[in-house]
Amino acid sequence: MLRTVLTIALLMIAAPARAETAAPCSPCEVAEGYYLAAAPPDWDGKTPLSLVVYFHAWGKAPQNVVGFEPLIAPLHERGALVIAPFARIGYWRQIGEGRHEGGRDEAAYVRRILADVKRRWPIDESRVLASGFSRGASLVWNLACYEGDLFTAYAPFSGGFWRSTPKECPSGPVALRHVHGRKDAIVAYDEVGLYDSAPITEGIALFRRVNASSQLAAEAKRGKRVCRRWEGEAPLELCLHQGGHWFPPGWLAESYDWMLERATKN
Repeated sequence: MLRTVLTIALLMIAAPARAETAAPCSPCEVAEGYYLAAAPPDWDGKTPLSLVVYFHAWGKAPQNVVGFEPLIAPLHERGALVIAPFARIGYWRQIGEGRHEGGRDEAAYVRRILADVKRRWPIDESRVLASGFSRGASLVWNLACYEGDLFTAYAPFSGGFWRSTPKECPSGPVALRHVHGRKDAIVAYDEVGLYDSAPITEGIALFRRVNASSQLAAEAKRGKRVCRRWEGEAPLELCLHQGGHWFPPGWLAESYDWMLERATKN
């Protein structure tokens, strides 16, 4: 069973390569790493772009992201520049006081990437989304908690805090939408996961407290998913499906639309 779940997840993330959209750098190098970029093919070179930064899964690479047409194409249709940073030794480290793992400071690394992106492309800073899958999603949760000023919204898939859930989030209220499978055998929804991931339920409870969203505002079905929304100082949403450690690539564009609808300040 575990092998089957892992195979599905790997097939979902790794896909046949596509031609990378022309960029001023390939790869784009920053201190302690690099990133790949894919701009919309019909971009005029002048109009400000929205930005999606997608953090790849454990053991994957930026090439698996920009080469995955079903993930990238719907974002390009929405006028988004997609950035795929590189994780050293295959995985992203925890951040935050008392939680920081040895090695690269991922918060500083992400800040360097964003500064470099904004130097090379015109970015609409009101539409900047952080997303990722599995261990990449873990970094998204960490950034939301400790570096909440970096992105308009945070949209992790199938991954949460590692080892333990923080007691507090110094960043304060942030817009966050998480998607998870109830049958996830790698990162469990409501218990400690296979590789010592913290329960997603604990992370949602933390952000409900941080966002001052004590009461459920809405619950609705989206196909086979149930999405719960809490209103507070920032929007918070949890979408659960009955599958395992995966998500259909089109759901990333759906989270992008959620950012525009729920988190973007006009």
